[in-house]
Amino acid sequence: MLAVLLALLLISAISLGMMYMANAETSVNDNYKDTQTAFFSVRAGLEEMRDRMRTNSVSPVNLPAVMPPGANSILYITNPAAAEVIAPATFGTAYFDDELCHENFTPGMLATSYSNPCTAAGAAPPGSANYVASFAPFTGTASALKYKWVRLTLKQNGSVGTTAAQWVDGTQPAGSMVCWDAMNNREVAVTALGFPTCAAANVAGLNLEPTYLVTSLAITLRGTRRIGQYEVAGLNISPPPAALALDGPAAVFNPAPNSSQYFANGVDTGPGGYTGPGTCTGTAATVPAVSVGDNTGITDLQSTIPSNRYANYTGTGGTPSIVNAGPTGSNQLSGQWLSPVQLNNMVSNLANAADVAYSCGIGAPCNGAGPYGTDAAPQITYVNGDFNFGSSSGSGVLIVTGTLNITGNSSFNGLILVIGQGMITEQGGGNGQFNGSVFLAKTNSSTSPYSTLASLATPVIQWNGGGTNGIQYNSCWANVGNNMHYLVVASREEMY
Repeated sequence: MLAVLLALLLISAISLGMMYMANAETSVNDNYKDTQTAFFSVRAGLEEMRDRMRTNSVSPVNLPAVMPPGANSILYITNPAAAEVIAPATFGTAYFDDELCHENFTPGMLATSYSNPCTAAGAAPPGSANYVASFAPFTGTASALKYKWVRLTLKQNGSVGTTAAQWVDGTQPAGSMVCWDAMNNREVAVTALGFPTCAAANVAGLNLEPTYLVTSLAITLRGTRRIGQYEVAGLNISPPPAALALDGPAAVFNPAPNSSQYFANGVDTGPGGYTGPGTCTGTAATVPAVSVGDNTGITDLQSTIPSNRYANYTGTGGTPSIVNAGPTGSNQLSGQWLSPVQLNNMVSNLANAADVAYSCGIGAPCNGAGPYGTDAAPQITYVNGDFNFGSSSGSGVLIVTGTLNITGNSSFNGLILVIGQGMITEQGGGNGQFNGSVFLAKTNSSTSPYSTLASLATPVIQWNGGGTNGIQYNSCWANVGNNMHYLVVASREEMY
């Protein structure tokens, strides 16, 4: 009998132990699920802000133009649950932004410790913060996603890291605006280039865009809290202005159109010729109808364009408007636009940001299924290889690394980049028109594996048709791809 009782006690002890282990495992699983809920809620908040930064977003936000603590320098998207009030700029509220001071914005917003939350002294100053409501499903209800707010600011030199050696550029002062250089895949402190802002550097011809900090807070019903951060930047992909840019030595335009109606016009139609999303405030200027990389290109084009069609090429530089924009000319097609490596870097960035991508072969062109964007919803279309655009139409940015084949009825509003093989062929007449800018550069070899060249080779355009088609320069359409997408330059979780 005693043995039976001992056996029962042993079995009971084992059963109780298994029950406790099961409860512990359930708690661990619940905690893990809760942390994952918080993590993906943070990501949802970051992605909402990144999406709404786009110029072609369905609900775009106004991006800060100055550093905190300047007026309107901080933007919050708030995502309350039912009956919640979210005021991250106000100290003492439930979801106060206790991370902001860690970004070291000056004056008066420095962190006293990176391992502790910000206090009232680190709160956003009055007038610096704006609020917009989330457009996520179920916001304002009990079913709202668990991110409470998302913050957007410009990034400054010194915002990340405790010493100058950890900054974007330790030789530049804290507070310098940080820009994204898409041609070189790097962040730069703009003062190192001699400019006060990214916009000023952009006006001077550098393809730079501001880098922004996007920060998101998520708190679950069980109290799990996580803060994540992106560094994001828009792509600046505007080549030097021209209706048609043939970048590289000894450009070829042969055969050239013989139609009395074909044209290449560098007189900017500006905002009046823009029918895309948002507004364009550019000033209408006159640029070359055709820009080439050297004087040989001018001579070659003047010899292949019928002399009785010279007047159809309108813009700067006389008649026909063909301008040497290379290093021996106006110097616009130089620097980063003269480097196959940097041009291919830009193409890679565009490939990563593309809305639609096609993989085709060199020598074996493929046909896209389309659409290629509309005026109301322009898109980035990337083609790796030769591409038959045919008689299609589209809007946005079209990138082709092989040969682009078009017809006289094809049309496009935006920027066309043929970078890689640097060749366009046109067949047949029609009345299609390209509004914006067309840019060609031969950066890769013509044989497999199509390696990057040490220097640019000759770009080629062959126009075998007639009709009333042509290329009309429009600065608004040429720049439509800028800020259509924001790349994640870096991401991290804030731990303190």
